[in-house]
Formats: sequence, structure tokens, C-alpha cells
Amino acid sequence: MLYYLGMVMAVVGAGALIGALTYVSLLITVLIMSMFAFTAAPILDKIFKE
Repeated sequence: MLYYLGMVMAVVGAGALIGALTYVSLLITVLIMSMFAFTAAPILDKIFKE
């Protein structure tokens, strides 16, 4: 019985770890994309203003 409890806890822990890694990688991707967007905004404004 204790073996099965350990297996369930291991699966839950692995799922939480994979979920946290996915969340952090998406957060970093959004941060980098927003940095590019804010950096390129003045250049794009000059191009599209004409």
C-alpha cells in the first residue's frame, strides 16, 4: 500500500515539475517577445507614419 502511495506522489511531483517548467518557459518567452515589441515600436511608427 505504501508503494502505491509513493508512486502516486512521484507522478504528482513529476507533473507539477513539468507544469512549472512549462509555465516559466512561456513566461520568459512572453517577456522576450514584449521586449522586442517595445524596442521595435518607434521604428515601426516611423515606417507606418508615412
